[in-house]
Formats: sequence, C-alpha cells, structure tokens
Amino acid sequence: MGLLKESMESSLKTLHKLGEEPLRNISDPTLHTDMKTMNEIMQNTPDDYIMGLHENKAKKITITLKIYLNLCHVLHLKKPSLVGAVSLRMVELTMNNGLVSSSPLAFAYYGEVLVATGNVKEGCRFGRYHLIC
Repeated sequence: MGLLKESMESSLKTLHKLGEEPLRNISDPTLHTDMKTMNEIMQNTPDDYIMGLHENKAKKITITLKIYLNLCHVLHLKKPSLVGAVSLRMVELTMNNGLVSSSPLAFAYYGEVLVATGNVKEGCRFGRYHLIC
C-alpha cells in the first residue's frame, strides 16, 4: 500500500500547485452544500445540453481532470471519504470548461457518490452520462 499513498500524496501536491483547493471529507457540511448546489444546477440542465458541451482544448483543465481521475481511482482504495470532493470538482470543471476524455468517468464517480449518499435518482442520471459520452 506504500505506492498508493505515494501516488495520492503526489497527486495532491500537484493539484495544489495547479491552484486547486484542499479536498473535503464527505462528512464536511460545506461539501454537502456544494453537492446540493450542483444537483440543482444539473436538475435544471437538459441532457442534450450536457451531451453537447464543447470539447475542452485547454491543456491545464485536461491535465487537472486527468490527475483528479487518477486520484479518484486511488482514493477508492486508500481514502474513500474524499471521492465525493474529487468527483464533484471533476463535474464542476467539466460543466464550466467543456468535455475532456475523463469527463464520462467524472459523471460516473459523482453518480456513485450521489447514490451512496441516498440520492439514487440523481446518481443514476449521472451514470447514464458515463455510458453515453
């Protein structure tokens, strides 16, 4: 498990250097507030709009999302309580900047977190984006 810890710490340091905020635990009330806000945004955003988002060509956003995606894989094994913060941030970056190759998994991971926190209907909708993108 030493390599997983090293990978997690390296990813967190790199994200910090990219200007990203520290991760919040799933028990953090501010994370729940931000997730609720995202859910409201997404409930008012048609599927066609999301599927029609432009492709993001900004390298910084693409790299940031790829680092978050790799971190999310590691966090599932090492610290699952942070997956909510990572997946929310990935969805925020996608919605604000456009689609990248890791966007479908961002939606899938966020959907997984929503289902785990009792928001099954919203979670299943996010899971569909993973299959369609």
